[in-house]
Amino acid sequence: MQSFKSFLAELNKPKELDQLRKTLSKTVTSVDSRNDKWTGSITDVMKAYDFKKLGSGKYGSVYGNAKYPYVIKVFMKDSAYIRWIKFCMSNQDNKYIPKIKGKVIKLTPFVYAIRLEKLTPTSMSGPFNSAYSKWMADSSYRDSDSDINDILDNFTENKKLLDLHSENVMARGKQLVVIDPYYNWFNKHKSMDFTIDPNELDISVF
Repeated sequence: MQSFKSFLAELNKPKELDQLRKTLSKTVTSVDSRNDKWTGSITDVMKAYDFKKLGSGKYGSVYGNAKYPYVIKVFMKDSAYIRWIKFCMSNQDNKYIPKIKGKVIKLTPFVYAIRLEKLTPTSMSGPFNSAYSKWMADSSYRDSDSDINDILDNFTENKKLLDLHSENVMARGKQLVVIDPYYNWFNKHKSMDFTIDPNELDISVF
């Protein structure tokens, strides 16, 4: 099995990575969830290394290869997702948090990549769903499970970004994992007005 280090070494060859960066620099010049033209360039490069697209959202796509125990998420610089990733990095012992492999990788000023544990689809159910429903009805609610409470505290701090549903939870065996609960919404009346500034966070802190 090829190691991730050697995989990165191959991606760092000027022919592949330089061309990808040039393409992305032209197609992604700002944070705009309506721009999905850039994902084709990523998919082409990933296909060359047998990574297939597993799913996509407004700001990014996830790729996987059966040979590797992780997936690669490539995403547009999204301050809502970055908030969640920062929380996850600081809470890797929390059973409801996805395991992160390594650091965030910068491809261009507006496009980044991260390795995450490989998970399987599931639905919103079990103790977490019960606690979440109670919290939605009363934001002061806290559970007997401290892992759930840590997430509810984070949800409380970022409630205006919350977009939790069955498509952004997955499973590690029978364990529910919250993968991407936030979304930086566009204002319905001002096309470039976000819920929060997409450049508010300095991603270099990773």
